[in-house]
Amino acid sequence: MKYLTLLIAFGIPLASYSQEMDPASTVEDALSNMFEIEPVEPYIPEGIQGPLNPTVPLDGGLTALLVAGGAVGYRKYRARRTKKN
Repeated sequence: MKYLTLLIAFGIPLASYSQEMDPASTVEDALSNMFEIEPVEPYIPEGIQGPLNPTVPLDGGLTALLVAGGAVGYRKYRARRTKKN
């Protein structure tokens, strides 16, 4: 009895909903103008710099890191070279 009541309670609204909505027309409506997009000019702000002018300048801190890294690398190279001889 309980299952029959649930079937009637959910079956009647489900059946009436399926008669109102035609799945084929719903899909056709959704896909009808899917690939008809007008080309739009991309927005490029004027603050963007080109590849010849990097956005991160070589300031003092970055230069110091590069020099320190080179010095450490040279020390490792020199220590390895003297160890082989």
